[in-house]
Amino acid sequence: PKKPFLLLHRGESIEFDVIFKPTMAQRLEGRIRMLMGNTYSDKIEIELVGEGHSDRVSFDGLEEDEVERTAESSLQKDIIDAVGVNHIQFGLCPVGKCCHRTFTMTSHYTSKVMRFEWETDAPFEITPKVGHLRPRCAKVITVSFKSEVPTIFSRHLAKCKMDMIKYELPKRKVPDWDDRMQLVTWVDSTRKDPENTWPEKDEVVEIAPEPAHEMLEENKQENQVYFSALVAGGQLEMSTRKIRFKDTIPYQTRTASFRIDNTGMIPLEYHWQIAVDKEAVHRVKPYSRLVMR
Repeated sequence: PKKPFLLLHRGESIEFDVIFKPTMAQRLEGRIRMLMGNTYSDKIEIELVGEGHSDRVSFDGLEEDEVERTAESSLQKDIIDAVGVNHIQFGLCPVGKCCHRTFTMTSHYTSKVMRFEWETDAPFEITPKVGHLRPRCAKVITVSFKSEVPTIFSRHLAKCKMDMIKYELPKRKVPDWDDRMQLVTWVDSTRKDPENTWPEKDEVVEIAPEPAHEMLEENKQENQVYFSALVAGGQLEMSTRKIRFKDTIPYQTRTASFRIDNTGMIPLEYHWQIAVDKEAVHRVKPYSRLVMR
């Protein structure tokens, strides 16, 4: 609300927007005092903590770390820390299915080139893992995750080491590079077929070589990002395992009904196939859909 005072009737609620727009890189603290009652004798104080950053390389598309928020936001502490935005929440993932999330690395340098390298453990994979980040450019980073068993991952750590580099050649002559870029060559095949009049060739795909560069000692940094995920399998319950139809005369139709329930935590994909004999299998069209929990 625009007015600094308001009347709140029984059962009503209202939301307030608090905007933080720092003008420099520093920690800032504030306090909102709310007076209540006819005589304003009751007071509530709300602590405000923010931290302005001027990172030369920013990570966009990450979420607040709820564990860090819970740990750092206790008003019982003398110092309240700002909550970092360094978390990727995969949410519910089916067993055996690969899940993906993306975020963006952006360089705010005007002339410097940064080399980045990600370090993390299985089952998480980061693409590209190694690469160069040009000034005023961005790269989309993909995090892939797959587990064959139900499990929980909470704040799985990934580190990104960043170094400033200098190319041996002029920058305009060096192409952008990361480990996704490939070179395709064709080599003589070891297979010999006397009937072929032309020599056979095999395709060879290799990662493009990293451009020659020199590591600089200035502006080294390490960033941390956390991944969380819950892997679960679908669970199906059926009201019956056997359907017995009453005697049915030719061209008469009887219908039976039964119920299936997905008692798991994730959507369950299924399909039906009635198999009486080989001919019937080809005649029946499978039916597939998702059963939501």
